[in-house]
Amino acid sequence: MADSNRKQHDVLVVSSYEKFAASVERALSDGRYRAIEVRKSASLARRELIERSYDIVIINMPLSDEPGVELAMDISTKYTAGVIITASSEISEDVAEKVTDYGIIVITKPATVKSVSRSVRLMCAIQDRLKKTEKKVLSLEEKMNEIRIVNRAKWKLIDEKKMSEEEAHKYIGKLAMDSCITRGEAAETILAQ
Repeated sequence: MADSNRKQHDVLVVSSYEKFAASVERALSDGRYRAIEVRKSASLARRELIERSYDIVIINMPLSDEPGVELAMDISTKYTAGVIITASSEISEDVAEKVTDYGIIVITKPATVKSVSRSVRLMCAIQDRLKKTEKKVLSLEEKMNEIRIVNRAKWKLIDEKKMSEEEAHKYIGKLAMDSCITRGEAAETILAQ
C-alpha cells in the first residue's frame, strides 16, 4: 500500500508490444502511480508529451516507427521526465553507451517485473529530489531578488533623502510593517516614487 504522504507519479509507457505494456501496468499497480498511460509509437508518445507532462517515461525498444533511442534523448533534453529504456541483451550495452550521459536508465530484456518496478521507483525518487532542489533554488532566487530590490531602494533613499544606510533600512522595514506588505513590496513602492 502506498504511503499517504508519498507523491503519486504519472507514467507513460511507450511500447509496440501490448504484452510488455500490460506487464508494466501490472508491475506498477501498487498505488504509487496516479496515471499509467500507454502509447504504441514514438510519434504518439511525442504528441502525448506535448499535451501532458509525465514524471517517468518507459520506452520498450524497438518501437514500430523508430528504434526509440532518439525519442529517449529528446524526452530527456526537452522535458523533466525521467526516462527508462528496455533493450534486448544484444544491443543494451550500445544503447546504454549512447544514453547514460542523458540520465537515462537502460534495462536489459527480458526484464523482470521487479527490475522494472525498482527502476521506476528509483527514477521517481530522483525526480522527487530534483523537484525539491528546484523549489529551494527558486526560493533562494526570490530572496536574492528581494535583497537586490531592497538594496536599490536603500540607495535611492540614501541618495535622494540623504539617509544613512541604517536609517534607510529601518525606513523600508517600517513602511513594510505599517502597510502590511513585504520588504520587497515596500522597496518597489519606494523605487516607483
